Amino acid sequence: MAVLQLKTAFSRRSELRSVAIYTFANFFNKGVSFLLLFYFVHALTEKDFGQLSLFNNGILLMTPFVSMGILQSVNTEYFKKDREQFAGFFSTTLLMPMIVTALFMLLAVVLRQPLLDRYGFPLLTLLLMPLVALFSFLNEHLINLLRNSNDPVTYLFVNIGRLLAEITLAVFFISVLETGWMGRVAGIFIAFLMVAVYAFHYFHSKGLLSRRFIRSCIREELRFSVPVIAMQAGVFCMGSSAVFFIEYYTDDLASVGVFSVALTFASVIPVLCTALLQYSYPRIYSLLAEKSSNHEALKWQLMFYTGMMLLGTGLVVIAAPILYPVVLKSSYQAGLSYFFYLCIGNFCWSISYLLYAFMLFHKEKRKLLTASLISVVISLVSNALFIRHMGAQGAAVSMCAVYVTVLAVTIFFVRRQLKPVFFPDTNLQSNAS
Repeated sequence: MAVLQLKTAFSRRSELRSVAIYTFANFFNKGVSFLLLFYFVHALTEKDFGQLSLFNNGILLMTPFVSMGILQSVNTEYFKKDREQFAGFFSTTLLMPMIVTALFMLLAVVLRQPLLDRYGFPLLTLLLMPLVALFSFLNEHLINLLRNSNDPVTYLFVNIGRLLAEITLAVFFISVLETGWMGRVAGIFIAFLMVAVYAFHYFHSKGLLSRRFIRSCIREELRFSVPVIAMQAGVFCMGSSAVFFIEYYTDDLASVGVFSVALTFASVIPVLCTALLQYSYPRIYSLLAEKSSNHEALKWQLMFYTGMMLLGTGLVVIAAPILYPVVLKSSYQAGLSYFFYLCIGNFCWSISYLLYAFMLFHKEKRKLLTASLISVVISLVSNALFIRHMGAQGAAVSMCAVYVTVLAVTIFFVRRQLKPVFFPDTNLQSNAS
């Protein structure tokens, strides 16, 4: 009995240690990345920051097509297949992002002149975008495998090691070699390259690089990738496409830089959303899985999350006017004039993301695909209309309008699940009692 209690206590202590390491690694990455903003806005010009923003968002645009939903599939199959089957599945699906990356690089060569004329990207930068997207995919692949195999120490090493390498290289290239925004690009590329090399070493050491090629996996993954790519494309259009419209209609990279800084400040709200969903999603799923739904408990979870997001959004809105003059140059103060719109938009998206739990739990792929396509269309149309006439401020207004519309669409799609939660049938309750 004493031995069993000792084992249980040790197991719990080990679980707590793992949770603590995972949490620390995530918050360290996000916290340091946010603090680095203050260095970059002083070390780089507004134009450089705008160019860097276009580069980063170009990578975000390619990422859904490179990853193709494979990360989600591998996470699921890891627990379903035996070692040999999983190795064949893993190796087969690993080839697909490499092929897509090669196609993107070929496309960059073909379109190099119009992209140079429009966005000022030299061919080297265009070739680096798909490569960084691929390396980022490998980084996520590695992190997911480490998490699935419960290896928190290596997880911590990879996360913090990459971030520290990226920071050190960026500061060296920008402040010492004075390479401007390309120094930041070089730091990102080299840091992710190092992780990609280590990822292949790790995959090989675990016996995951098999010569077995499974054709059926490709067909299945291509079918599965359609709604995943659509969903990620929707997220990109709503949150990241605005910078390309600003550059196109204003031809002013400085405006892109000022808007990107304001958007980064407002991104504290999505970070809070992600952290809260780590707590809320499992509890909502468990309540939905019960045969007799506990609507009161479900309502409490929804209201608790919404209340916390309201509180967090309010604090960000209050803190921004205080921090802006302290940590940013005067040239970035224009972003405050439309910062409030970005906060409202991000708050609405955080509520939409919560309500997605109902569609994800019931695997309503058609609704998810429809919602994603709607978000893509209204984002592109709204950005074109508002930014054309209002510039960067129009981008903020557009994002706010789009997120409000998407929230309305999401509520419409899950209205049947929400009705008994907020408007319970009193007749049923009285009959049950």
